[in-house]
Amino acid sequence: MFFENAKPFSQLVGLFFLLLVGMIMAGGVQALIPIEGEGAGQIRMMLVVQAVSQLLMFLIPVLVFAGLFHPGIGSYLKLKGKGSWRLALIGMVMVVLLMPLNDVLTWWNEGWQFGPIEESMRRMSEMEKEMLEKMVSLTTVGDLVLELVIIALVPAVCEELFFRGGVQQILSGWFKNRHVAVIVAALVFSLAHGDMYGAVPRFVMGLLLGYLFAYSGSMVVNISAHFFNNAAIVVMYYLYNRGQLSMSPTEPLLMPWYVVVMCTVAVGILFVVYFLKNSSKEQSNLYF
Repeated sequence: MFFENAKPFSQLVGLFFLLLVGMIMAGGVQALIPIEGEGAGQIRMMLVVQAVSQLLMFLIPVLVFAGLFHPGIGSYLKLKGKGSWRLALIGMVMVVLLMPLNDVLTWWNEGWQFGPIEESMRRMSEMEKEMLEKMVSLTTVGDLVLELVIIALVPAVCEELFFRGGVQQILSGWFKNRHVAVIVAALVFSLAHGDMYGAVPRFVMGLLLGYLFAYSGSMVVNISAHFFNNAAIVVMYYLYNRGQLSMSPTEPLLMPWYVVVMCTVAVGILFVVYFLKNSSKEQSNLYF
């Protein structure tokens, strides 16, 4: 630990410098291992390269950052937490209940126009969708397990540690306001993915994950909820590619407005009952 007394701004600069280094290294890996062809072997190699890129861009930078700027990597990144598995289960239920709202937001967001850069933005979005569809195109059970690890678990661990464990905690110390930190971190999380036609639902998911972390104080809760969200998409693609699901996972399932409202309200109720209550108990334990 070399920079224990660094101010939040310096910490943020340090974290994003490490991110830049990680991105350069990830780019080097992708350049050294070009993926060509359409066979199953090439797709599996693409998955491996994707996992390595996630580790280099997000996981290693935030672990190095925590080690340089804070005493105790595990304690700073909140890798433990009392009752975290119970809250993790509630968090996964909240992810499911948020899906109807995010489907509406996805439908709305996909209609956005970006003027003179519209064509290039659309092309970029389509390329990302094509890449995802290619990575989840395999239909064996073994490949499903591989996809769940690389497309669902690895990003959940890497992105939550970086954006919530790193960015959000730094912003919380900078602004002295957890709500501002959650909002800004969710915005950074959304924009970092690049696809502006999915920015709004991703921002809303970032808000949910940010508040889960802020009020649970456990990274276990966040990784579980993020993994569940990613895993649901992977499984839907798996069933779709096997002909067991008729509707493409990319198509938003637009539920009636009252279902959207009820599910969204249910998310709020679960948050108040379980997470605000958990936060209040933790604060009380500081004084008693």
